[in-house]
Amino acid sequence: MLLRKVQNTLTAHGMLQPGDRVILAVSGGPDSVALCHILHQLRQAYRVELLIAHVHHGIRGNEADQDAAFVQDLARQLELPIVVQRVDVQAWQKKHRGSLQMAARELRYQCLHQIMADEGASKLALGHNADDQAEEIMLRIFRGAGPRGLSGMPLHSHNGVIRPLLECHRHEITSYLKDRNLAFRQDESNLKPWCQRNLLRLEILPRLQQNFNSNLNATLLRTSNIFREEEEFWESLVGEWLDQYADKCEDGGRRLPITPLLETHPAMQKRLLRKMVEKVKGNLRRFGYHHTDILLQLCRSAAANSRIDLPGEVEAEKNYNWLTIRLARQIPEDFYYELAGPGSYSLPPLDHRLVLEYGSVDLASGFGRRSNEVLVDLDRVSFPLVLRSSRPGDRFRPLGLGGGKKLKKFFIDAKIPRSQRRRVPILCSGERIIWVVGLRLDDRVKITENTTRLLRVLYVEGLE
Repeated sequence: MLLRKVQNTLTAHGMLQPGDRVILAVSGGPDSVALCHILHQLRQAYRVELLIAHVHHGIRGNEADQDAAFVQDLARQLELPIVVQRVDVQAWQKKHRGSLQMAARELRYQCLHQIMADEGASKLALGHNADDQAEEIMLRIFRGAGPRGLSGMPLHSHNGVIRPLLECHRHEITSYLKDRNLAFRQDESNLKPWCQRNLLRLEILPRLQQNFNSNLNATLLRTSNIFREEEEFWESLVGEWLDQYADKCEDGGRRLPITPLLETHPAMQKRLLRKMVEKVKGNLRRFGYHHTDILLQLCRSAAANSRIDLPGEVEAEKNYNWLTIRLARQIPEDFYYELAGPGSYSLPPLDHRLVLEYGSVDLASGFGRRSNEVLVDLDRVSFPLVLRSSRPGDRFRPLGLGGGKKLKKFFIDAKIPRSQRRRVPILCSGERIIWVVGLRLDDRVKITENTTRLLRVLYVEGLE
């Protein structure tokens, strides 16, 4: 019985928790209609709240309008709230290219996740079944997927997506609807081999079943389960390694040391890099295995500093023994602020503020020497001070060095990544650098035994 089978799947995989608000993605087709009716029957047993979501793709004219009307009528029958969203698939396809089918799929997922956020839902239930899974695995084989791809669609994902019908076959769903005389919409385009998935379903798989394996779908599903178990094992290893070695950056990026990475097995290296990209980007769409090879080449490069661009507006940067992966950032524009005197100055481009305060020499004895704070001999500077971005040819006299140094060379020696140097503020008195903020004070403005007046400078995160 399909109802009991779905219930077993829900319970075995912990898909629903009491209090969950669940978005039901209902297209009007047989799978989504069956899912809707089944979860409607089980909602009280699991103590969850249901809401139907329908995405109107606008590419099938009157039929699409009828689909939307059908789903709205279904929601009224079941007394469930409903959200219908329209998307412009053709406009999205024109902008991002790719197939119409891929554009519809991408927009559908974006729309459903937005509905989740808007409605405060914790789960998104999709109607994929076991036969869909087998077809997906075959498509991934043709595209050259790795072990993770061959594990197929997950029963549940970290972003709240659940697939309660994934262990149920298409014929079981059809029988369920027929036995209960439940109406559904049939997309006629699914009965024609106009795209790869339909061609696979209607022509290729039947011929493979006829000539090679009459139980091919079950074989593919068994294979995907094997890969899924392997992936769960690998995920635990990768997670443990990253917990030990990787760091999270302030800008949301991730970084890891290259030497221990290259000491692992090549299979582990690739998985670690892919997981780093996934953590930063949120997914691995458009990130293929050849991109992983490019990342490995960057890690093995003899260059001390180097960077590459990756799909999805992601960048990877090597700085000596560290690899940093982050969402691509625009190089900040030049900034220039005059600081007339003591006070708090907001710096919007940097999302920080600078605080200037007068102080007595007694302040120096309790000074804690934090990287974002310095004490300056007030008699060696003059207002207005200037806070600006670095310039070619900048020089200063780093505290403790005993001589002058080019700012560029200082950044290199301090191993400041090239991409971050433009974001380091430079505090000046006239044309003279007095503090490379957060890094080094100029020796000429340091406190000495002859200092009588102090200026305390504090660089603080946030604008308030």
